[in-house]
Amino acid sequence: MSYILKENRNFRNFLLFTSFWGIGRGIFAIFMMWVVHVLHHNPIYTGIAGFMFAAPLVASFIAGPFVDRWCKVRLLRVVCLVQFCIVALMLAVPYIYQPGVWFLLVSIMVFSVMGVVGSAAATALLPRIVGDDDLVKANVMTQFAGTVGGLAIGVVLYVLMARGAGVELVYGVNAAVLFVGFMISLGLGGGMAQNAIQRAHNTALGAYLDELKAGLLIIRHGVLLPLVMAVVFTGLFANMAHVNLPMFAEVHIGTASGYIVLSALAAVGGVIGSYIGAIVGPKLELSKIFVLCFVAAGAVRILFVYVIPDNFIRALLIFALYAGLVGTVNIFFHTLIQKLPPKDAIGRISALNTSLLGVAAAIGALVGGLAGNLFSCVDTVFILQGATYIVIGLCLCLSRRVRALPKIGDV
Repeated sequence: MSYILKENRNFRNFLLFTSFWGIGRGIFAIFMMWVVHVLHHNPIYTGIAGFMFAAPLVASFIAGPFVDRWCKVRLLRVVCLVQFCIVALMLAVPYIYQPGVWFLLVSIMVFSVMGVVGSAAATALLPRIVGDDDLVKANVMTQFAGTVGGLAIGVVLYVLMARGAGVELVYGVNAAVLFVGFMISLGLGGGMAQNAIQRAHNTALGAYLDELKAGLLIIRHGVLLPLVMAVVFTGLFANMAHVNLPMFAEVHIGTASGYIVLSALAAVGGVIGSYIGAIVGPKLELSKIFVLCFVAAGAVRILFVYVIPDNFIRALLIFALYAGLVGTVNIFFHTLIQKLPPKDAIGRISALNTSLLGVAAAIGALVGGLAGNLFSCVDTVFILQGATYIVIGLCLCLSRRVRALPKIGDV
């Protein structure tokens, strides 16, 4: 992997930018719910804040055609700068006057909208920076750097807040990280901006709808369809389990705050997934990777439920393995989105996938809340999740499109 860093300066800048930008987004996403709760102590406001985070994901398909037609580098610069300005305003405004909760909620919404645009732009930009043969390695390195950096800063912030630090610390660190990301983005290249004639032609509503339809057709008529369906159903059942994680932690660990430990392990699992992806990518066909990872993740998830009552430490290791298997699926699925469609359609495909995941997350949260009340034992939700993953893996075996997938280097 190191040769990519040595020989591709633009990728080095991209890796640094996505690391800082991802850390800044992660800090905002994790701690803003805490900020809304601490400042207002009203569950209605925290519920609205959660909606503000999720709503842009559902509508992210709207951004896809715009991302494909505009310079990706410029979009990333604008996105990062706007997000920095939002956090800077949240830090500075209280010194001028005390804003109401709607200032925070609107800030969350705008920040999330920018994140949707930026995610699609980053996904579409990477294949223009590195060759097809290096996409898996590039995605692995990007995920690894962002995860490790985010964990380090998140732990420091968590410890400092536990010792009495206020929201100003969160705002200050968040703004500083995003500003560094914006400065790094000034060295990015490879966006391939369109000329004025093309942009003028593409502003027509008919052209926009045609581009959106073309993205749907690419998914429908290719191998991405069964894979997108698998990932969407995975997200639905994963969110069902996630909303029950505090109760699960309280039952087995003794306190609902134990879910923070499990959430941190999920992030560590992303690092594990990076290693697994780097090892199996050159050796196994994608069909085997997807099927084996889904089936193994389901089995490990069920095993985790049965082990945690008797051996907490062993259960944490099993949980980390589960997260690593899911992370491996995400790496190769993300890489296929970058390799299979035409380069001028990657933004649309990425945004459409994000929209479907947003819908699945919303439905999963609602169904998970009902399931948590319906089942007498919260373990049932997690066992159901694991069983569903196994079924998804077996269903992928029935897809001729998936079975025909070669090694990632041959796609």
